[in-house]
Amino acid sequence: MAKRNTLYKGISSVGSFTRSNLERMGAMIDSVNAKSGKPRQFKAVNLGDEDYQQDLFREQTLKATQQLLGNRFATYGKYAKKVVPNSLFESTVDGAFAQVAKLAANWSQIDLPNQHRFANIASLDDEERYALATDIANQNRALATIGGLTGLAGLPGLLADTLWLLLVSLRTVYQLGAVYNKPLTGKQGVKMAYELLANADLSKMQEKQALLAGLGIGKGLLDNAQSSGLHNELKNLGLQNKSVNFYAEQVDSIASQVGIDLDQINLSWIRRFLPVTAVIIGMRYNSQLIDEVIGVAQATFAPEAKLANRAITDDSSSEAEVEKPASDDKQKDTEKQDTEKNAKKESSKDTDSKKESAKDNDKEVAEETEKVSDKKDAKKGSADKAADKQSK
Repeated sequence: MAKRNTLYKGISSVGSFTRSNLERMGAMIDSVNAKSGKPRQFKAVNLGDEDYQQDLFREQTLKATQQLLGNRFATYGKYAKKVVPNSLFESTVDGAFAQVAKLAANWSQIDLPNQHRFANIASLDDEERYALATDIANQNRALATIGGLTGLAGLPGLLADTLWLLLVSLRTVYQLGAVYNKPLTGKQGVKMAYELLANADLSKMQEKQALLAGLGIGKGLLDNAQSSGLHNELKNLGLQNKSVNFYAEQVDSIASQVGIDLDQINLSWIRRFLPVTAVIIGMRYNSQLIDEVIGVAQATFAPEAKLANRAITDDSSSEAEVEKPASDDKQKDTEKQDTEKNAKKESSKDTDSKKESAKDNDKEVAEETEKVSDKKDAKKGSADKAADKQSK
């Protein structure tokens, strides 16, 4: 019993340490994205709506499988359509994606109780609930970004990366729903989770897969060129893929004109550089894609606009928030303050006008005084002249 408790404490400590580091890594990635991205305002999703588009994860998973299997995928699909009706094929695909959603739900349920704040989730206020949601979002942001390391595996890594990103995205949706006391459960929960993903802007996933697929094909070409020569490999690639035949011929033509022997080029450094490039591309795109999922999930589940519509700014320390409308009391206080200010201004104006009128009165009195004194002086002068005449 003691050994079991010790083992449980050890596992719990490792899990806590891992979550803490994932949160730090996710916060750092969020800061980088905020500085390099434009402000975004995410819209809430009306979950339960029957009319919504298919999520891109399904489409891109099938494309990644096709690129991995190549011509065999097309051959299998051609024969499968003759034997298996489309409805059965679609239901099979739906079942597979439903299993991925259930796996994500179970993963979220295992991890959430280990959050020390989640035990008192019912007593948390909106700010505390948002802080917990931010930590969980940072964990999933870090997990999604780490999935870019699958780029080291070439085309197989492309499929693995797509499925990993799907799993982490669904985990994010389930966890944020639970944090905001809107858990997604059962078949309806699976439907709502995919509905939310369908409303997130995941268009960059197509760009990412196109780049990673091109790098994977290039790596395979260079691997084969080590034995058969780059010239022959370009020729074979052009024969297999008509869409790239023109470019293969142009590369061969330019090399002939310059006098470069393609078979003598050392390709080892290029072969080492391509996987590193694939990792960088995968990590960068994954961090942007999971940000879209986090933003839409918070906008959908968070109770207040300022908590839901979190905008990405060019400075992580100054995140734009939607202002809440002022309450009636605050509006009354504001109106009262404005009235008092206006009254003070009016009283100061009255005082100034009184001062000016007083100054005018003083000027008038002074003028009257001067006139009286002038008259007195004039009378005195005339009296003096009369006296002088009499004396003469």
